[in-house]
Amino acid sequence: MTVMPQAEGTPARAQERSGLFARVALPTWLFSLLVLGAVSWRRVLEMRLLDPDDLLRMVEVRDWLHGQGWFDVTQYRMNVPEGAPMHWSRLVDLPIAFAIEVLRPFMGMAMAEMLAAAIVPLLTLLVLLSVLARLVDGLLGRRAAFFACLMVPITLSVILQFQVYRVDHHAWQIVCAAAMMLGVFLPAARRGGALAGVSGAIWLTISLEGLPMVVGTLTALGLGWLFQRKGDRDGTRLESAALALALTTTILWFATRLPQGLEVWCDAVSAYHLATFAAAALGIWLTRTFARGPLSRFAGLAISGLVCALLLAVPAPQCVTGAFNDLPPLVHRYWYEKIAEGLPIWRQDWSRIVTMVALLPISVWGLVLLWRTRREARGDWAMYGGLLGLAVAISWLVARADGVAMVLAIAPASYVVDRLLTRARQLSVVPLRILATAAAILLPFVPLLLLNSLVPSNETREATRERTAEQEDDCLAPTRLHALGQVLESRKAGRNIMAPLDLGPALLFSTDATVLASSHHRNKVAMNDVIRFWMAPPAKAHAIAEARGSDFVLFCPGIPETRTYGKAAPEGMMARLSKGEVPDWLELVNDPRLGTIKVYQTH
Repeated sequence: MTVMPQAEGTPARAQERSGLFARVALPTWLFSLLVLGAVSWRRVLEMRLLDPDDLLRMVEVRDWLHGQGWFDVTQYRMNVPEGAPMHWSRLVDLPIAFAIEVLRPFMGMAMAEMLAAAIVPLLTLLVLLSVLARLVDGLLGRRAAFFACLMVPITLSVILQFQVYRVDHHAWQIVCAAAMMLGVFLPAARRGGALAGVSGAIWLTISLEGLPMVVGTLTALGLGWLFQRKGDRDGTRLESAALALALTTTILWFATRLPQGLEVWCDAVSAYHLATFAAAALGIWLTRTFARGPLSRFAGLAISGLVCALLLAVPAPQCVTGAFNDLPPLVHRYWYEKIAEGLPIWRQDWSRIVTMVALLPISVWGLVLLWRTRREARGDWAMYGGLLGLAVAISWLVARADGVAMVLAIAPASYVVDRLLTRARQLSVVPLRILATAAAILLPFVPLLLLNSLVPSNETREATRERTAEQEDDCLAPTRLHALGQVLESRKAGRNIMAPLDLGPALLFSTDATVLASSHHRNKVAMNDVIRFWMAPPAKAHAIAEARGSDFVLFCPGIPETRTYGKAAPEGMMARLSKGEVPDWLELVNDPRLGTIKVYQTH
């Protein structure tokens, strides 16, 4: 009797997917919670958000829930009275706001905010594991999918973006990248293309940093059609992806960005991007409809790509070189060039480089094994290798993209672990079988440990770093910031604080103060004034503070900005306050509750 294969979407297939979640995604998620809890339990108990982006994200959500418009993401407590324009998307605010609104009736606003900031990243991690499990299960099988998900909590570049209180948009970018890869390799071409396009559109709406990877994915699908990859031989997947990208990006732009009209920002989707995506979809549709041979297909796709490049470059040539090309020189030198996550790999410290490259040897090994052992799917492995190579190249140019690169590297690495475990179980000698099994399971840790052992150490530098980190932590401790709010209230003065850029979001989150700027580039003129203030001699700094209406000056000895400005301008305000030299127009606010925080009232 012949057994007919189950069609896509049948109850048996649905049960298989349900088993994938229950047996792969959910158990590895619970394991990830244990890992995260072991690493960050102290900070969780202290309810401390450390990253400026996470703090400002919570402030943005709070402002929206208290009546600020959906389309208005301006931060009005910076650079008053104009406010600081932000490039962030409300899409990331939605799950946080939903969690707060559900929890607020039971525990009040403050506790609801903290619990939402803890829950949302963990649920986002569950989404990632579900997508990754489906991707690897379809490509390599159930066991490899389990190993792939198990590798997520030990891959630092990935798991750090999903830790408790990490509510910025980087985790969602990783999820979108994984979903886009799932669409590329989903057996159903039209549905897979639609998933890739929708995922790419959501990624771009959240952050335009995904543009190189989205364009690269469309290019890879085009090459898959030209070279007749199995599943892409008629161009359906490419056409579906381009159409879904154009339609979804347009819908999300109207839903989140409409009031900006034809205004061009180089860090967010604009009307010119929408025109470019529409042109790409039209060009691909025309090529698929009328091209009859490989040369005509290549010509059609090449012309479409050229038209898209012109549509994007001609109306906004200032965006060709990136979103940070118009920063004032001071901001570029003393802020942008000091943000490690935005710099290339050769400007990172060794610990960061290790996390960016440790998994790659095993991943490349996995691709080589797949190429040799599963020859019928070589088109898939070539495409996967090309997209992984693109993601790695992007991460080596901009370090904060390493999470996307490493989540793509996990799949082929999991195949190596699966193969080695299979061979280990075939050994007849029990002690050897146990050792081989343990070695296979521990394999993903080996490059990380080996590279860390080769990292040059400097005990003096580490000791200094620990001391300054303790001072910074003390400045950012919730009890200190709460005390600062009480001190400001008791002074019966204004609330406008001249503070270092990285402390701005913490002040906005924990007090009712206003600040001039934070580390967010659209507010570049105010950022320039903050840097000028800290590097200027006291007389010039006084003039800047008066012009900006600063009621207080806040100094924290442990933050990186202290060292940066103090070293660059030995006679500037930061250097002088570090040495205890206080100009006569500043009055120290004495309060033991402030710890290492130094607050001065201006006169």
